[in-house]
Amino acid sequence: MRYRLAIVAVVAVLCTSCFKKVTTDTDLIIKTLIQEKSGGENVATADVFAYACYTETDKWMVANYQDALNRVVTDSLGVEKITVPDVEGVPFSREGDSTPYISLPLNQSPAFVVLVYPQAKMYATLFKYLNVENLPQTYMTLLLHTWKDTPYTEGNATKGGVWNIIPSAPEEDNTTEE
Repeated sequence: MRYRLAIVAVVAVLCTSCFKKVTTDTDLIIKTLIQEKSGGENVATADVFAYACYTETDKWMVANYQDALNRVVTDSLGVEKITVPDVEGVPFSREGDSTPYISLPLNQSPAFVVLVYPQAKMYATLFKYLNVENLPQTYMTLLLHTWKDTPYTEGNATKGGVWNIIPSAPEEDNTTEE
């Protein structure tokens, strides 16, 4: 009788573990650092906002800073536009850590993530593929070099993704020579 009870208990435990919910949902938590001059100090900032759109393909982009600011993403052919993001970032803090973060709760893949730093008129984009199971939070750090004047990348494709960073465009000279 004891053996039957033990067998039933083992089978129950094994069956329970077989029906665990497997999910790829994650809260993408972004720490944004600003570097104002080459070789300067990296300072955390809360003066950014982020959003994400579920795009089904990686053929999406932000056309310019004004679109990034207005939360508009465009397909690579310039035909379709998404004007309302699927996810808006919210401030996030960790216990015992005064560093400001932004959290984006992602539940579809790929997610086209846009982070905007209005103070420097720059933005960054990332395609985030959700392929890791049961990881409730994914932490990333983004370093914005405000001193750079050409687009550049940050990150690593095998360690979370590559950010494409677009610095502010040089001001157009509206003066005319006479």
